[in-house]
Amino acid sequence: MPLTMRTFEELWVDYQPERTGMADFWNKRAPSFNDHIRGDASREHRRLLVEHIARKAGLDPSASVLDIGCGPGSHALEMAPLVGRVEGFDIAPAMIELARENAARDGCANAHFQVLDWGTADLDALRWRNRFQLVLASRTPAVNDKAALEKMVAASCGSCCIISQIDTRHSVRDQLKPLVDWDAHKERVSRSFYCAFNLLWLMGYYPEVEYMDRAWESDSSLEEAELIYLRYFESMGPLTPQQKESLTRRLAELSSDGRVQESVQTKVALMFWTK
Repeated sequence: MPLTMRTFEELWVDYQPERTGMADFWNKRAPSFNDHIRGDASREHRRLLVEHIARKAGLDPSASVLDIGCGPGSHALEMAPLVGRVEGFDIAPAMIELARENAARDGCANAHFQVLDWGTADLDALRWRNRFQLVLASRTPAVNDKAALEKMVAASCGSCCIISQIDTRHSVRDQLKPLVDWDAHKERVSRSFYCAFNLLWLMGYYPEVEYMDRAWESDSSLEEAELIYLRYFESMGPLTPQQKESLTRRLAELSSDGRVQESVQTKVALMFWTK
């Protein structure tokens, strides 16, 4: 049976993580996440990536950009010096508070941030329909189904870009997978990216995909590591009390002086299309 738009929509919904409690999760992670993205290595990688996207979109100092799920403003603030105005939003208030602080610290008066859920956002009330020369969604669960993808397109009068990690190796996470019967889970993130690609193609667009390799080290407290990994595995399916206990015990074994250090190697996919 040939694959249809409905088929890919059903696949995407099936493979998307649950968003329940997402704002609370990112509120708790905001300070350490902000520390990581403000590091020199992270900023240099992001600067080069943003400049590449801006060239592809043909942005100039009069352009406007929308950053969906902006977090503490990492991409928005790299984009701000290149364009006239950047609008960013996130579901987590703590992320938006940090984004505003970062904008003030970086002198980006043309970057504006607000708390907003993309699933319930009204483009007409916000006056965002056909407004932005570029609409960007980087590693965010906000664009999590066909309706969210269509809204992303509707906000653009030029180009759109989705950035996603599609193949990742974690020195810690990969040791935890056997504790939650990982083979029974589906690799949702990478499949959702390609479901989006196929939906766009069936909608009449011609998305381009580029890949790049990236590696980094992360360091978190044992308490935060438990939050991160329990949330990650629960997003793939419910965990039993025994599985949760096994995860927290193994994380304690992998920690040193109350810290969990992890090496990450990932393949990042950048999908770009014009409206």
